[in-house]
Amino acid sequence: MLSISCAEKPEPVSPAPQLIYVYPPAVLLQHCEKTPFTGETFGDAVMALQVSQGELDICSSRIDALIEWQRGLRSIH
Repeated sequence: MLSISCAEKPEPVSPAPQLIYVYPPAVLLQHCEKTPFTGETFGDAVMALQVSQGELDICSSRIDALIEWQRGLRSIH
C-alpha cells in the first residue's frame, strides 16, 4: 500500500494554457467608405466613379494589409 504523509509535498501542477487573442490593428478594421451618388449629369457620374474608385482602392489596401498581418501571425507559430 502506498501512503503519502503530511511531510511529503505533492509536485506542483503546471497551470493550464491560456488562450491569447491577438487582434489586427484597428485601422485595418474600419468600415469602407461608400459615398452615395447625388449627381444629375454624365460629368457628375464620371466624378462619382473616380471617388468610388478611390474608396475601393483604400478598402482593397486594408484587405491586403489584413491578409499580410494574418500571414505574419502564422509564421510566428
